[in-house]
Amino acid sequence: MRKLSNDVVVSKVTSHPRYKWRVRYPDGGKRKDAWFKVKTEADSFAKGERDKVSERGTEEGSATRDEHRALVRFRDAVEDMDTDKPKLMDAVEHYLNHLSVTHKPMTCAEVADKLIDRLEAEGKGKRHIDGSRSRMDRFNAEYGDRMASDITTEIVDDFITNLGVAPKTMINYRLALSGLFNHAVRLKAATENPVTDSIRPKVLKKEPGILKPKQVAALLSAAGERTLPAIAISFFAGLRRSEIEKLNWSEIDFDENTIEVKAPIAKKEKRRFVAMSANLRAWLLPYNQHEGAVVKSPQIHRKGVEKAREGAGIIKWPDNAGRHSFASYHLAEYKDAGKTSFELGHPDPRQLYADYRALVKEKDAHTYWSITPQDADNITNIKAS
Repeated sequence: MRKLSNDVVVSKVTSHPRYKWRVRYPDGGKRKDAWFKVKTEADSFAKGERDKVSERGTEEGSATRDEHRALVRFRDAVEDMDTDKPKLMDAVEHYLNHLSVTHKPMTCAEVADKLIDRLEAEGKGKRHIDGSRSRMDRFNAEYGDRMASDITTEIVDDFITNLGVAPKTMINYRLALSGLFNHAVRLKAATENPVTDSIRPKVLKKEPGILKPKQVAALLSAAGERTLPAIAISFFAGLRRSEIEKLNWSEIDFDENTIEVKAPIAKKEKRRFVAMSANLRAWLLPYNQHEGAVVKSPQIHRKGVEKAREGAGIIKWPDNAGRHSFASYHLAEYKDAGKTSFELGHPDPRQLYADYRALVKEKDAHTYWSITPQDADNITNIKAS
């Protein structure tokens, strides 16, 4: 964005459906906006308004009370100087030069565009970039044409509290906005981050939801051929749904008994290898391919999971059921939070231990890891599991 003299500002607009340029100018003691499709028209209009402001300055040359006070203060400050006394115009020019270096007026939408460019240049993952863009777009739908330096903590609080989403999602929006205004400070488009002191939604921690061994066995028995491999990987390798939906058969190594989760599809963009348990191998081996997507269509896969749930009689389906079940039964089986964290790609074994410890009994863990195609029907009928 280019700031013209006399407070007439031309800025590029990314959020308006028709116009690409805006001129903000003073008129009658108020700030007004004029919108244009091409920059040449915006520049021409801005030049005209700049000339008008200049003419009004000559015609209305009387100084305000604050301007008089500033003049008196300046004169008092330089009165006793022994050296050559500076002129008021020199002081004004010095301040304006300082302002042009330390402050670059930019709209929130412009800062967001530059942040996305930076994230792409840094090689951030598509999921991270898309999530940041989506949350910033929702904010900018309302505040995108405002100067980043004009956004206050009160504005951020109002936006977050009126999102109408769960506390966890509110936190994600807060993180995205914090990133936006940290970048604004970095670009000198703002002097401080208004999110720093904004509201911090509290998330009530819930116990991870898991399925019982007989439910998992029934689910796998009811699953169709297109759905079964992904379900088995979810419950016996703990991969996230987003990771499974991008997994390729070439990344499942039956010689080494490992599943490779490559950096671009991992949540933290960190490559990891997950050990393939004996029962998982038994479920996957009949479907083994040299290459090709494990999940060919995420939409069809999700419908297949719903059908398998109905066939297994599972009415209540916990969030992240496969991953949480894997973590719970793996920790109970191996009693090694570090090992379980490593398989999950989880950064903190202590937190994992606190979340999943004692969720299941040891005997149920033994049953869980013995769920194979041959024994699934028997496990389904175990009353205690």
